[in-house]
Amino acid sequence: MEEFSAKGLAEDGLAIAVLDLKGHDSGSFRGDASFYPASTVKTFYLACYEAEKESGRVHDSPELVRAVKDMIGVSSNDATGFVVDSITGTTSGPELSGAEWEAWKEKRNAVNRFFEKRGYRDFNANQKTFCEDAYGREQAFRDGGKNRNRVTPNAIARLFRDIARGEIAGPAGTAEMLGLLSRDVASEKPFEEMEIEDARLAGHPLPAGTKMWAKSGDAYDVHHLVARVVLPNGADFVLAVFTRGVKTVPDVIPHVFQKVAARFAGESAVSRKP
Repeated sequence: MEEFSAKGLAEDGLAIAVLDLKGHDSGSFRGDASFYPASTVKTFYLACYEAEKESGRVHDSPELVRAVKDMIGVSSNDATGFVVDSITGTTSGPELSGAEWEAWKEKRNAVNRFFEKRGYRDFNANQKTFCEDAYGREQAFRDGGKNRNRVTPNAIARLFRDIARGEIAGPAGTAEMLGLLSRDVASEKPFEEMEIEDARLAGHPLPAGTKMWAKSGDAYDVHHLVARVVLPNGADFVLAVFTRGVKTVPDVIPHVFQKVAARFAGESAVSRKP
C-alpha cells in the first residue's frame, strides 16, 4: 500500500479480512483491529432481527418490515433506531436511574448477547446510529464514548460467512437477508442511492456475472466495505476492508477489492477502468 501511504494512509488506518467460503485462501491484515463500524453495524441488527423473529422473541409488523428494509437498503439511521428498539425492547427518552436504568441497559445489550452466545468476540452493537446526536438515556448509555459501537474485520467477515451458510437464521430468514444485502455491481442507478454505493465502492469492472451482497459504512474519518462475492469461475469469498483517517484517499477500498477479486479470478486482468 505504498502508493497510498504518500497520500496519508497510516498503517493503523487499514485492516482487511478475507474468508474463502470454499476453504482455500483465507487470511487477514490486522483483522483483529477494532474500528468504529459506522453503518456496517446494521448487518448485526439485521441478523439478530431475522433469527429472533423466527424464534418468536421478536414480533413482526408492517412498520418493522419497512424499517429493516430502509435500514439496509438506504442506510436510514431513523429506521435503524426503530429496529434496535424493536429487537431489544428499549425506547429512547429522559434519563433513568436505579433499577429502571439497570433493566434498560440489560435489554439494550440483547444484540451483543445474541452474538456472544455464538462465539463472537471483540465487538459492540448496542448503540443506535445517529443522524445528529443522542440525548437522555441514549447519551448516558454512551458513557462518554466508552460504550461506542465497534467491530473487527474478522468479526464482521464471519457474520457475512455465517449468513451465507444459513447459520444465523433458517431458510426464510437467510433468503430475506441475502435479498436485502444483494447489490447489482453493474447498476447504472443514481449514485446517491446508498445500496448502489456499496457496489460501486468495489470498483469496476468486475467480471460479468459476478454476484455481490454488501454493506458499506461512512462516518467521521472512516470508510468501510464488507461484501460476499461470487465470481463467474465459482470463487466464493467474503472481504471486509476497514479504513480510518483516509476519506481523502477514496481509492483504497476499490484498490484492495480489485486485488483480492483478481486473485480469486485467477488472473491479473480484473482492474478498474481509469
